[in-house]
Amino acid sequence: MAETPPHESWFRGSNRSPLFQALGVRAEDISEGYARYRVEPVPASVDGDGVLDSLAITTAADQAVVACVSTVIDPRREAMNGTAEMNLTYVARPTGAVQVDARIVHKGPHLAVVDLEVRDESGALVARGRGSYATRPLDHGAPR
Repeated sequence: MAETPPHESWFRGSNRSPLFQALGVRAEDISEGYARYRVEPVPASVDGDGVLDSLAITTAADQAVVACVSTVIDPRREAMNGTAEMNLTYVARPTGAVQVDARIVHKGPHLAVVDLEVRDESGALVARGRGSYATRPLDHGAPR
């Protein structure tokens, strides 16, 4: 399996993204088969109130799937290949910032299935979902 990246370098790499900064997305935790991101409300251009929209939450959820799967592949035998599908069912409007948790529920030879949960600061459920992420075997005989 892949080693979990050192927390500090993972945080710096994830949190340096201009897109994540603009959307209020921040990496919080990573371990084997698990990743957590936080989404903070960002100032609205018109009235100055904090805005938290589904684009930011969905972006954080997709990144959580990628990060989560990256911890369970064997880099000597397989490579990351891309999000196959992801869905989120929103059940409530968040109050304040949200936390997006991603956990591996199954890892097969070509696909990992990840459970997603989004909760707001009060702990209320905002969304549930699932992502599938494709991996591919490395072809050690192929020309590079």
